[in-house]
Amino acid sequence: MKSVAVVGANLAGGRAVESLRQAGFDGRITLIGEEPWRPYERPPLSKEVLWDPANVPDNFFLHDEAWYAANRIEMRLGTRAEALDLAASAVRLTGGDLVQADRILLTTGGSARKLNMEGADAANVHYLRTRDDATRMATDLRDGARIVIIGMGVIGAEVAASAVKLGCRVTAIEPLAAPMIRALGPQFGQWLGEEHRQRGVDTRFGRGVNAMKVLDGRVTQVELDDGSLVDCDAVVVGVGIVPEISLARDAGIVTNNGIIVDRRCRSSNENVFAAGDVAEQESFFGGHIRQETYQNAADQAQAAALAVLGQGVDYCKPVWYWSDQFDLNIQFCGHIPVQAEVTLRGDMASNQFTAFFQSGEMIEGILTVNRAPDMGIGKRLIERRANAQAAQLADADVSLRDILKQAG
Repeated sequence: MKSVAVVGANLAGGRAVESLRQAGFDGRITLIGEEPWRPYERPPLSKEVLWDPANVPDNFFLHDEAWYAANRIEMRLGTRAEALDLAASAVRLTGGDLVQADRILLTTGGSARKLNMEGADAANVHYLRTRDDATRMATDLRDGARIVIIGMGVIGAEVAASAVKLGCRVTAIEPLAAPMIRALGPQFGQWLGEEHRQRGVDTRFGRGVNAMKVLDGRVTQVELDDGSLVDCDAVVVGVGIVPEISLARDAGIVTNNGIIVDRRCRSSNENVFAAGDVAEQESFFGGHIRQETYQNAADQAQAAALAVLGQGVDYCKPVWYWSDQFDLNIQFCGHIPVQAEVTLRGDMASNQFTAFFQSGEMIEGILTVNRAPDMGIGKRLIERRANAQAAQLADADVSLRDILKQAG
C-alpha cells in the first residue's frame, strides 16, 4: 500500500493522519476538507470562540502548518469530495480532480440539521458546526440581545450558557421535559434545567416551535406551539446533525444512520474505512450506535488509521463525553439502562456529585458533576462491566478505587 486518502479535515481526520505517520506509514497521505481551515478542536466553538472570536485559544488547531509540511501531509482544503471512484481507487473532487488512494478513510462527520420552516435560513438564524458558524453567531451574541435557543441538547445548552455569560437575554425552547434529557435521564435533566433557570434562562420545556416571523430577512419573533410569541434579535438552532453518508452511499457502501463499520472500522468495502460522527459502529452494550463525541472521534480515528495499515484493531468503547456550562463540568460515560437503579454519591444541591446507573448490580452509566477524578475511575468501572452494591457506591468513605479492585 502506497497511498491513503482521508476525507474530512476535522478532529477525526487530523488524528487519523497523525496516527498514520506515528505508526510508520511512509507513503502518500492526502487530507481532503471542505473548510478552509486545517483540523481544529470543536469544543471551543460553543464557548471560547463565542466569547472572543478574535482570540481563539492557542491550542485551537491540532497542529501548526509546519507540522503538516514536515510530515508530508498533502492538504486539499476548501475542496469538496464529490464521489468515490472505487474502480479507479480514487476520490473525485469538485472540478474533476482525482486523488488516487489504495485505501480511503471517511471522517466526513455531519452537517447541522436545519429547521423545516420559513425563516430557517434567515441571516440571524444560526447553526453551530464550524469555526465560521461560531464567528457569525458571535456577532449576534451581544450584551442585551434577545436570543432564542431552539433545542437544548449539548450544543443548545452550552450556547445558552455562553449567551448568558455575554449578557444576552436567553429563551430556551425544548420539546422534551428538560435539557439533555436523552443523555442525562429525567432526574438529572430536570436538575440541569433548574440550573439554567436560576442563572436567568427563560426555559420553555415541553414546547415546540410552530413558526418564525421574518421581517427584512431577519427573524423577529418565534411562535411556540401554545400560540405564544417570543421576540428575538437572533435564533440559535441545535436540533442535531445529519451524518454525511452520501459519498459512501452513492458508492454502494452499506449505510444506515451512518456508514456501517465493524470493529476494525472497515465498511462493507474492504478498502474503505470510516470513523467519528459518521460511523455507525458496534455499541459497547449491544446493537449499533453512532457516537457524536469528541473522544470517539479522536480514538476511533486513531484505531481506523491502524486498521488501514493492516494492524489488529478491535474498537468498541462505551460513550464518554463532557460538557462545560456556567460553572458546571458535566461528564458522562456508558448509558442509562431501561429501568435503571440510580445511586447518588455527594449532594446535588452543592453541584458536586456522582451518579451511578445500574442494571442489577452492574454499573452501566456514570455521571459526574464537578467531580472529574471520579470519572477517571468510573470509565474503567464501565469498561470492566463492574458490579457493586448501591450502598458502597453511595458511601463516600468507600473508595471507588477499592470498588474497581474488587471488580478485578
